[in-house]
Amino acid sequence: MKKYSIGEVSNRLGLSRDTLRFYEKKGIIQPEKQKNGYRTYTYEDIKKLSSIMFYRRLNFSIEDIGRILYKSSFPSYCSMIQEKIAEEKLQVEKHRQSLIHLTHLQKHYKNVEKFLNRYDLRPMPPYYQMPDNHFINQTGIADLCYICQEYRIQDHGADRGKEFFMIAEDTASIMKLKQALNSYPLLKQDRCVYTVVASDSLVLESQAVLNAADWARKHGFHSMGLAYSSHLLSCAFKDIAKENQDIKADTPIHYMEVYLPLQE
Repeated sequence: MKKYSIGEVSNRLGLSRDTLRFYEKKGIIQPEKQKNGYRTYTYEDIKKLSSIMFYRRLNFSIEDIGRILYKSSFPSYCSMIQEKIAEEKLQVEKHRQSLIHLTHLQKHYKNVEKFLNRYDLRPMPPYYQMPDNHFINQTGIADLCYICQEYRIQDHGADRGKEFFMIAEDTASIMKLKQALNSYPLLKQDRCVYTVVASDSLVLESQAVLNAADWARKHGFHSMGLAYSSHLLSCAFKDIAKENQDIKADTPIHYMEVYLPLQE
């Protein structure tokens, strides 16, 4: 029977010599040791290594591969495959959700880039309002929620009103939470003045709300006397810091979006 050196096996399978030695150390491959200390592999060893590579591609652990090759029965093998299918489905769902959330993060960045200290007319997307954090703690979704601050515009200025947690309706849909959130009020507005404000504080200054209301008046719109603000990003973008002289260059910058609902 033809014998293969570790170098030949390494070249044939694209595995490093360290990997081959690791598999030997773990006991899932047993090359023959010659008197001179060199290891030789048979064709059966190469076939076994190909199987190991295949199972590694499927994210099986070394321990599981060892059980598959040497200790499993047909029923236990089928059970391991079913467990791996369930694990992979869970990972696919997690990656799907992560991709969608990353896309939302990219959208936030573009909003900062395009609408920082500028104004736009757009609807306010629907958000579920949560008056307390009981449901948030129960479901472990704190990282997906926003803290929204409501402002009431008066003759003398803009006063901060209530503060509440909220989660976007599309995020709730992605996370399969819509049914559980049906009892919570849905906040949405058909037409708003929209802007993004940079600050070294997480609390929006009332002047930013008044500026949005002033822009609306100058363009012939009438506000509903309310505004909503939520935190988008916290970053240390030096170019933005230069534009905002009141913010130190080494200070984290908080970006907040503002929606000013308009009357029809």
